[in-house]
Amino acid sequence: MKDFPNKTILPKIGEKLTFSIGQDGQKIKAINIVRLEFPNQPEKNHAIPERIVSRSKRTSKQAHESGGLFGTVLVVIIVGVIGYFVYGFIQDFLHRSELANQPVTTETLQIANQQVKSNPNHFKCDGRIHCSQMNSKDEADWFAQNCPGTRMDGDGDGDACESDSRW
Repeated sequence: MKDFPNKTILPKIGEKLTFSIGQDGQKIKAINIVRLEFPNQPEKNHAIPERIVSRSKRTSKQAHESGGLFGTVLVVIIVGVIGYFVYGFIQDFLHRSELANQPVTTETLQIANQQVKSNPNHFKCDGRIHCSQMNSKDEADWFAQNCPGTRMDGDGDGDACESDSRW
């Protein structure tokens, strides 16, 4: 019934028709139904009407011309930027893995142990720069030798806070 042409006029019992038999999935059904009693009926044409075809061709042509190139360039740029960041991330990861798996040389161990021994009191550069901020002469000497921007050795002889009366 849904494939019946001219749906505005209901079919009648005994009406003359011609049709072909076709298959829809596993069902057999009538296709290309023509009502012989209605000669003015247009043939069932599945083609799209001309005015719709021409409009859709124009629309797709405009979309292809105006947005097509811009869209393509935009996609290429986005893919390139994403690829750049992914590549950098992978390279950084591989470099870190390589460094982590590197064997520690005896020279590196000697340097590390020497630095630990050179600071037995575990002083840290914490921004103090004046003698009045120091707690001991050893701390003042260590700060003057190891921390940048200190103002504790006025004459530059390596002896920090030499005129401080506290020690």
